[in-house]
Amino acid sequence: MDFLGQASIPCQTNLEGASAHIFLTLINALTASQCTLGSKDQYPADYGPKLVDGEEFDFIVVGAGSAGSVVANKLSENSRWRVLVLEAGGYPSATSDVPVLLFNLQGTNEDWKYLTEKSTSSCMGYVNGQCRWSRGKALGGSSSINAMIYIRGNKGDYDSWADMGNYGWEYANVEKLFRKIENYEGKHDGIVQYGKNGYQPISWYDNNQPITQSLMEGANILGYPTLTEEDCLNPLGYFQSTITIQNGVRANAAKGFLGRVKDRSNLYVAINALVTKIQIDPFSKNATAVELQIGLKKLHLKVKKEVVLSAGALNTPQVLMLSGIGSKLHLENLGIEVIEDLAVGLNLQDHLCVPIYVQLDQTALQPRDAAGMVDDLYEYFMYRKGVAGTISLTNLQGFINTKNDSRYPNIQLLHVLHQAGDEFTLPTILNVVGYPPDSIREQLELNKLHPTIHFLLVLLKPKSRGKILLQNQNPREPPLFHSGYLTDPNGEDLETMVESVRFVQKLIQTEPMQKHNAKLHGLTLPNCQGLEFDSDDYWRCYIRNLATTTYHQAGTAKMGPSSYRESVVDPTLRIHGVQNIRVADASVMPELVSGNTNAACLAIGLRAGEIIAEDWENVKEEL
Repeated sequence: MDFLGQASIPCQTNLEGASAHIFLTLINALTASQCTLGSKDQYPADYGPKLVDGEEFDFIVVGAGSAGSVVANKLSENSRWRVLVLEAGGYPSATSDVPVLLFNLQGTNEDWKYLTEKSTSSCMGYVNGQCRWSRGKALGGSSSINAMIYIRGNKGDYDSWADMGNYGWEYANVEKLFRKIENYEGKHDGIVQYGKNGYQPISWYDNNQPITQSLMEGANILGYPTLTEEDCLNPLGYFQSTITIQNGVRANAAKGFLGRVKDRSNLYVAINALVTKIQIDPFSKNATAVELQIGLKKLHLKVKKEVVLSAGALNTPQVLMLSGIGSKLHLENLGIEVIEDLAVGLNLQDHLCVPIYVQLDQTALQPRDAAGMVDDLYEYFMYRKGVAGTISLTNLQGFINTKNDSRYPNIQLLHVLHQAGDEFTLPTILNVVGYPPDSIREQLELNKLHPTIHFLLVLLKPKSRGKILLQNQNPREPPLFHSGYLTDPNGEDLETMVESVRFVQKLIQTEPMQKHNAKLHGLTLPNCQGLEFDSDDYWRCYIRNLATTTYHQAGTAKMGPSSYRESVVDPTLRIHGVQNIRVADASVMPELVSGNTNAACLAIGLRAGEIIAEDWENVKEEL
């Protein structure tokens, strides 16, 4: 749904003279305001049509997502180096720029539209028994379609990476990367936790819905403090997070890290460029070139120094395997020459998310006037203010530990609020996630007369692991995504999710939440018939049917010493046994961070850029 390009006047007008001038001035102002959204001028020009077969670059970065954009920005600081960025998608749309329309991007041309393989352990309640894995296919990658939540993760996440043998990745070092990346534009100038001179705008707003305060007060009663903007880097508690929005418009990574340096003469960006293979000499194991397709044109581009693979946790393993790096048995079965036998595509992790539905009364929301959405849109298009320039209640985050066994969280709580009779956001979410028609009708009926809130319960440290395999040698065929959800041998993930449901039940029974008559609703699930509602067995079945992705896939090119189990890259992000290729994206995470992954991917990109630049700046250039 893209209503931004549609306009109509529903009545005959007879305005004349000054009245007509005022009316047309207003229409022109609104039109001009819309034209600034989705503007290609915010990004580098497309170099794709100018690419010549055999052309050589010092560095070729595959993927212009969060990490890839940062890597290219850093490497192109050296004016002697020709840096090419290859992006499979195109320019982000105007819809992408409007924060409130984030769910409308799934299933569009800006989405890879991936599906998981069917499983008997998860996703069984969705259409065809598959979870939908949306991933960004545009400049900015998934930062162009995500929920714009900016959370670093916590100290323990990165320190554990270092404990696994990944020197240099402890939080003391990673925090410095965050500060270099960030351009904090919050309302409190005295905040010192965030950097203020980086390329990535992050901002903060106060969600003033009554339910926001009630949720935080209820969490306080259960032992979780309200964290202010000054101390929201603490690991446990409720707070309103920073977001990647600038002046009411999405601030994707490509805008900041590529767009702001688009005039560098040594930086080249090609869109709609699908990388099909990295060419690697089988004897020296040196990467020598990148093969790609732009439309019907096939190109072979030489690389002088390194290829940096930043295609994301789902596409990076596909490119590696097509290039001969992966499980020897799997590649041989597909007829692919094996360059290096590594555990590519294994160690797949994701933040599993369980949606819980709670009905409220009208006291939970600020009253709205009759104009409603019309006023919201006018305020946004004229001034970039109001609800359309935010993610509403979704900036409210809760981090808890259901076992009370650590100062670090094992569950993140996200919240999506719906007005009574929501005819826009709620139906969109239900359709793009993949609920079957009967389930959609049931949830819309619950919302018909009462506001509802989705509690999204996110499992931060899953024990389960999935894998990615190739279907065949065709780079245009999506890989096979085996999510591995809820397959850990001891069933710990499932029990932790049940505990998180019980936490929400306690939360909505607190006095602050009962002021809004909060009531949890189950759903009619054909696969769970005969189970007593609210029993542990009911919730286990519910979770196996409706738990889905938080779009945080990671770990498929695991970072670690060569002796470490399933590692693919070393701590400097070089692929074990292969020369001149590095991986810089969520693939390298040995374990997921505790929170949304975009900030961590930006940090991975900057660390990669700094390491690569340092390695090559002292190498004598050939004359």
